[in-house]
Amino acid sequence: MTTAAALMALAMALTSCEPNLSDDKTYRPPKGEPGLGASFESKYVRYEKGQKHAGQTNFYKVEKEWADTVWRNDRTHTQVVVWTNDDTFSDLTYEVSDLTGSGGTIGKDNIKMRFGSYILGHAEPGSCTVMDATRVEIADALSDTPVNEVTAEDPVKIWLTIDTPEDTAPGVYNGTFTVRGGETEHVLNLSLTVADHTLPDVKDWKFHLDLWQFPYALMSQCSPAVDMGSDEYYALVEPFYRKLADAGQKAITTYIKGKAFYVDDSMVKWTRSASGEWSFDYTIFDRHVEKMMEWGITGQISCFSLIGWDPSIPYYDEAGGSNAVLTFKGVNADNPNNDPVIGSTEYRLVWTEFLNSFENHLKEKGWFDKTVFYMDENNHEDMITVIDFIKEHNADWKIGLAGSSLTAEDEAKMYDYSIILGRQSTKSTPVTTFYTSCSHIRPNCYLTPVNNTAELPWLAWHAAGNGYDGFLRWAYDNWRTTDPSDAADTGSAAGDCHMLYRLNNSSTGNGVLTSIRFELLREGIQDYEKIRILNDAEVNAYAEGNFAYSDISQQVTDAAEKVSRAEAILAQASMK
Repeated sequence: MTTAAALMALAMALTSCEPNLSDDKTYRPPKGEPGLGASFESKYVRYEKGQKHAGQTNFYKVEKEWADTVWRNDRTHTQVVVWTNDDTFSDLTYEVSDLTGSGGTIGKDNIKMRFGSYILGHAEPGSCTVMDATRVEIADALSDTPVNEVTAEDPVKIWLTIDTPEDTAPGVYNGTFTVRGGETEHVLNLSLTVADHTLPDVKDWKFHLDLWQFPYALMSQCSPAVDMGSDEYYALVEPFYRKLADAGQKAITTYIKGKAFYVDDSMVKWTRSASGEWSFDYTIFDRHVEKMMEWGITGQISCFSLIGWDPSIPYYDEAGGSNAVLTFKGVNADNPNNDPVIGSTEYRLVWTEFLNSFENHLKEKGWFDKTVFYMDENNHEDMITVIDFIKEHNADWKIGLAGSSLTAEDEAKMYDYSIILGRQSTKSTPVTTFYTSCSHIRPNCYLTPVNNTAELPWLAWHAAGNGYDGFLRWAYDNWRTTDPSDAADTGSAAGDCHMLYRLNNSSTGNGVLTSIRFELLREGIQDYEKIRILNDAEVNAYAEGNFAYSDISQQVTDAAEKVSRAEAILAQASMK
């Protein structure tokens, strides 16, 4: 070949490698195939309604292979997206195979297929009182009902969950997930490497998960009406609280007076006789605790609250034959002695009556050592008054607080201290956790396109890397809106008040829909348990060095990157 010919060939080769340019000189990626498409997707990609998979316009983004490393008795997830760029397919079917390997078989009955359902979230996360009014639909609820139709306007999101049996032999297990529509079939390959480690049963996890429950909320949204503590009530709520137990929840939320949060939420009936004596009916309290323990939540009974959002006490007045409210005097014209609301003479007299009765009752039930008087973000002065008052009554009472107002000296008097993310406690209490509130934008459990689902496992890695026993948050099920598909229940961002969804507003034919957020929080807790068991230097160093949070105004914008890298390091350590 002549020099000129060689140069011409080289020029043609270089030209053929140039990207395909459109008329406006912007890069046009290779088009995805027409018809039905399918691809694995990261579990840390959150889909809004109408959002397309990257593979719909660029076939290099289509992933046909998925692999993960797990332990025996472990649970893992992946996401699949199915789309069409043109024709509607109304006959979609799905099939998972057994996973087979040299060590045997992981049966397909251990693989659960659920479908991402849209929930009304917010376009932007707000900070407590600052709220974006723009609403968006986001796939977060996981439904067992198959989606058999896909249109060009909206892909189908499928959540695959694999539970690895405890008796699985270590090794590599391979299988397939197949989607069919029309005459098209897509086969995606699953590969699971099972390490020679076993995750403890949920009841033996050490992570202290404390998602506050609002057991009156579901009852208030559903009809026909059911009575708190009735058989019908517990048939309604059982699936929700069994799901919570399966995530490793340690604490039962109970209400020892009305107005601890909401007016009527009391599991103890307070009665004042005509002669002024107090009596307390623990029937509902007892049954609720017994049911929650039966369903697997046995670690702690958190009692709200000697302060509460409102320190006054609703009660039944026998003399008047009606309900009444005991309101402690405040610092105002009606209080010439300037007695504080918390710790006044009347406050101490009434609560002493209760503490005497409650202590005796708890000891009869064998629950005294599990019981914790819990408070929520109360100011330092009130907290010290209440701590000292309780301890004066009986030094063995346990006290808990979610807040950040205690000194090191006062913190040492506590049993369970959960400090707000961004502050530092002495970690001197038997239970030390942290919590997020509406003051945090990221990380949080919010349902917005801005918040990444990796923020949920990030929380567990933060606990592991910073010496916390676990994580606390309000709220698990504080439903205050009538629409089951709306995640905005208060003045905070969508997702602030509940971690999962009710199926409908029926008290007789309801059901629980878990959420991607809740599933990934649980997966992060599994990571915490693995970190604890392995005690691997590299894993520990990564957790300590990459999941710090120094200030409440900080935002975590790289949760997916950090968690994905952490999971890879943990997988490598699991195979040593």
